[in-house]
Amino acid sequence: MTALLNVVRIALAGLWTALLGLPLLATIYSTYAYGLVRSLFGRKDILDRILEWNARLAGTVAQKLWSGVLLALGGIRVRVRELKPVDWTVSHVVCANHASLFDVLALVRVIPPPFRFVAKRELLRWPIIGWALRPAGQIVIDRANRAKALGRLAREAVRKIPGQVVFFVEGTRSKTGRLQPFKKGAFHFSVDTRLPILPAAIAGSYAVLAKLPWWRMQPGREIEVTFCPPIDPPPARDEEEDRRAVESLLRRTYEQIRDILEPATQPAVS
Repeated sequence: MTALLNVVRIALAGLWTALLGLPLLATIYSTYAYGLVRSLFGRKDILDRILEWNARLAGTVAQKLWSGVLLALGGIRVRVRELKPVDWTVSHVVCANHASLFDVLALVRVIPPPFRFVAKRELLRWPIIGWALRPAGQIVIDRANRAKALGRLAREAVRKIPGQVVFFVEGTRSKTGRLQPFKKGAFHFSVDTRLPILPAAIAGSYAVLAKLPWWRMQPGREIEVTFCPPIDPPPARDEEEDRRAVESLLRRTYEQIRDILEPATQPAVS
């Protein structure tokens, strides 16, 4: 019976996504095309402003209309904690763990727009959601090619697009629910932009829907998102100092998220 209900939930979620997504796609693609044309004639600032506007519009639709309905279909509640009040008027590099597709819904629900997710290129093939990534200002990288991924992040770092930039710092969903080692991309981005890291520990999503088997959703549960105190990168110095800053930010972020999720079981990062 649960499996049958999950099929119905997935069908309804797909229908709701299409009803919201198709008009949104028409809007953001038209503005995005205009921005690309103006960028070709030297007005990259116009493209950046359009991407900010598209990210704000898509984020507002996703937060107010899309994520709430999908969470309600699964009977999933999202609770948010801020260990230190977050100043959302300041841009952050949000670094979150990742154990479930519901992590995306939870963060969309609690982070004020505009926000931009760093997404792997394979997601571009997803109907509606994947098609919206680039025109909505999301950052699409090739995680199979580290040099290309870091190069794309470096190019994005010089753009003047405000809002939160969200990384799932493990790189992929955990198959066990345990915290995995972190990738360095988010921390390079923080050092390049001098934006503070905002660690986000997501608890409970693995129990809702694990990566394997992906279809066995458990309704009626709660996901808790805990925002830890921000971590400021050091002032710009030389290349060696920046390399050490990346390692330090990674370690401190890992420890903050680990202490929320697995205080007694997870070994420290060396």
